Amino acid sequence: MGDTARQLVALCDLFAERTGRSVSTVSRQATGSGDTIARLRRGRAITTRRAERAFQFLSDHWPEPVEWPADIPRPVTSRADGGPPAPGGRPRS
Repeated sequence: MGDTARQLVALCDLFAERTGRSVSTVSRQATGSGDTIARLRRGRAITTRRAERAFQFLSDHWPEPVEWPADIPRPVTSRADGGPPAPGGRPRS
């Protein structure tokens, strides 16, 4: 499993655990498919575009006060309410 896939799986696992949702629900919300995270666990690939959308979804909906893992870069939150960017966020290119 590559770094992107490993990071996405870790984030979805933590998000699911802390929100009481199933990983397949988080996968569906973040990637548009409930089995994406299961496929990544089996060594399948994810497109860059889908991964970027998933990271953005997770950043935008990250549960408070759960800390975003320090070893995973976090996209700047693109919250509709104009809230502050996520801690440790980086500018979008």
